[in-house]
Amino acid sequence: MAGAENLETTVEGTLDHVLYVNEENGYAVAVVKTDADNGVARTVTMVGDLAGLEIGSGIRARGRFEKHPRFGDQFHVVDVETIRPAGVFALERYLASEIQGVGPSLARRIADHFGESLREVLDNTPERVREVSGVGPVVASRIAAAWKDSSGLRELTVFLRGHGIGAAHARRIHKRYGKDSLEVVRRDPYVLARTIHGIGFRTADMVAEKLGIPRNSIERARAAILYLLERMAEEGHVYAPREYLESQFQSGLEMDPDLVDRALEQLRASNDVAIEDAGEHVAVYLARLHAAEVNVAERIRALTAGRPMSSQVAARALDKAAKTGGVELSAEQLRALRTALSSPVTVITGGPGTGKTTILRSLLVALAEAGLKPTLAAPTGRASRRLQDATGRDARTIHRLLEYSPETGSFLRGKDFPLRTNYLIVDEASMMDIELASSLLSALMPNSSLVLVGDRDQLPSVGPGSVLKDVIASDLVPVVQLREVYRQARESRIVANAHGLNRGYFPDVSNDPEGDFFFFERAAPEEVLATIKQLVGERLIGKFGIRDARDIQVLTPMNRGPLGTHALNRELQQLLNPAGRGIRAGERDIREGDRVIQLRNDYDKGIFNGSIGRVVSVDAQRGRVGVGFEEGHADYDQSELDELGLGYAISVHKSQGSQYPAVIVPVHPSHYLMLRRNLLYTAITRAERVCVLVGTKAALQQAVRNQDERRRATRLADRLRID
Repeated sequence: MAGAENLETTVEGTLDHVLYVNEENGYAVAVVKTDADNGVARTVTMVGDLAGLEIGSGIRARGRFEKHPRFGDQFHVVDVETIRPAGVFALERYLASEIQGVGPSLARRIADHFGESLREVLDNTPERVREVSGVGPVVASRIAAAWKDSSGLRELTVFLRGHGIGAAHARRIHKRYGKDSLEVVRRDPYVLARTIHGIGFRTADMVAEKLGIPRNSIERARAAILYLLERMAEEGHVYAPREYLESQFQSGLEMDPDLVDRALEQLRASNDVAIEDAGEHVAVYLARLHAAEVNVAERIRALTAGRPMSSQVAARALDKAAKTGGVELSAEQLRALRTALSSPVTVITGGPGTGKTTILRSLLVALAEAGLKPTLAAPTGRASRRLQDATGRDARTIHRLLEYSPETGSFLRGKDFPLRTNYLIVDEASMMDIELASSLLSALMPNSSLVLVGDRDQLPSVGPGSVLKDVIASDLVPVVQLREVYRQARESRIVANAHGLNRGYFPDVSNDPEGDFFFFERAAPEEVLATIKQLVGERLIGKFGIRDARDIQVLTPMNRGPLGTHALNRELQQLLNPAGRGIRAGERDIREGDRVIQLRNDYDKGIFNGSIGRVVSVDAQRGRVGVGFEEGHADYDQSELDELGLGYAISVHKSQGSQYPAVIVPVHPSHYLMLRRNLLYTAITRAERVCVLVGTKAALQQAVRNQDERRRATRLADRLRID
């Protein structure tokens, strides 16, 4: 090798694994498997600008061999381009990493099916991939197109890095637009904000500015409106008042507010937005959210017009339920059952300890007496598991019930292929956002009955809308509000404090040693943090049936700040899992054994926003992470790790629908923007055995007094009221 030093040469091979990468500047150290001139396989360590390359990619690199005094022979890259990968393993990695809808498991099945002939199949008869189970026409066409157009990534990566966009985003863009990626970006950089996860309007705007697109261009105005509407949706709103858009144009984006109307007309013509008069203002919707809200209203109104159960059948069913189960039902519970049996659509709402589970068990008995077999569902995996455990009946998440298809990118169940049920019970209905509710209601057959069960006082859904509250507010359907707290629940200080909090009372913080609710007053953020670490690492273990730290969940109101999720997770990871085998993901390490949380819906994997899992395997060389969730196992490539966050501390919003043996909540003045009654109520009611608040009484008092629920912009209640 020494004689070859300083002579420029070309090396071809397959990127086997990455030892180091700097996502900001693209510098990487990687191992490439190649064939020497004599046909003997060897490995080459390459260093230099290798951004945009996936493990398994075929590459042709130009550069020089040099001997490093510590690391030995290295190939310093001057230029590199991607070529089609060679061997079966490389092809498998290529399919898994470069093509939307093909994950590691499906890629492995394709590779196993065709073996050494896979390259020939992709070259000449790519339609044959349909022979593999799980590969439908959409995925097959993506594979064929990607194989045909696997070029341009290098040029795209260099261009984007010059505009401040890292290699991970370049790979996503290339995955979507193929060889035309660079042309697409140059023609309209704002398309990135609309179509690529992780690239927002601000980043696309920076690229547009460097390309010379004027600040008051109509292209920027259209993109800005979509950005503002998406931002409103992320905050839970279904629409934005036009006045809000105008004010943001002027103050936040430094644009002429007169551009709003012109941009809106173009966006309406292209079916990107919907606009309607909302009385006091003009409501501007993303088209998909408008369609969802209209559909939910129409579907619920249609269900309410359905044929109710006959009074005789309902009476027999109610009598059977009242005599079964060994529990004497209260007048309030009997009224809830009677309503659910006699009304096509019913809402049952109440706080902890008010007997919602008892009612559900009795309702199942009554429905069996009436000859009905209901379907049970909940928005999340944890909530569906709790529903199943409580009732002894099969319960599924709404996503699984609707049968998402990665091939079509949509649910299989819908108007044309409805659910095979005539009675649906949805627990934790407050978590259901407007789009999920729309998909679910579309899949119900006419004359089906629907029961929504939930706690109206909890936080609304993470996604846009406040479906349960809007249905209640509309007065269109009967609502049973459960108020009586039953004896066993009354003995819990968690339950008592939650109900007291809802009425505006300061919690009982007497710290009864025999109780299940505690408050530790700590003023400085570092004192709060130290106490939380003591509780997680030592003080709660072995008490209240807490076996280890896995039974403890820290909930915090905010993501940023000294006591937000980011800071707490760094500290708790170092406390609980300081030395696990890890992989770098952005600014954090993900280690084997870590508790992690899914940060967005991934329909291909069947893992959804808010799901908590545990890292069971890390392969840093191949850039793979395996995670076990309640919903099942999921594999992540390096480019997908932004879907995962550490889950030792999560936001209160993300905890909805879940319960944990022990909950710890920092309540501190640094959270002043989020110190609200319904947020604290939601946090407290997540605890099953013990709840511990750590912070100041002043902050706790602020949360009790602050009833601001940050009302969401939604018109569902108004639509349901229309005669």
